Amino acid sequence: MTVEPTHHDERHVLEASALLRLCLADGPLPERLEAVMERGCRGEGLLLVPDLCWLEMTSVLSRQISGAVLSADEAPELLAEPQRLPLRTMASMELCSTVLQLSQEQRISVYDATYLALALRYGAIFLNADQQLPGAAQRTGCGG
Repeated sequence: MTVEPTHHDERHVLEASALLRLCLADGPLPERLEAVMERGCRGEGLLLVPDLCWLEMTSVLSRQISGAVLSADEAPELLAEPQRLPLRTMASMELCSTVLQLSQEQRISVYDATYLALALRYGAIFLNADQQLPGAAQRTGCGG
């Protein structure tokens, strides 16, 4: 799938934990996330997520229901919040070779490497709330 350029070149790949921070008060928001989201909602930037992002967010919410942090009634609405955002969901299938290489080189999970591969593919800046990934993002050239 080709991403058409917008009227300017600002592109960001958003990781599941960063998106969930917008809905759940379970930690600090990643630096610049609110500003990036505001520009994206105004159509002034492209906000990208890999398809696995939705499953990762669902997994977190499922664990929170199991741990009695959230009720089964609260979780669907929390999942619907990011679905209303102007996020472009990209297929991860085309990224597999790069993901494999990045996961080995950076010693990160395949899932984390998927976000970095997407950022590299589209010349985007990677935003996340995971403490281990900023170093890998910087080393691959897609850190903000």
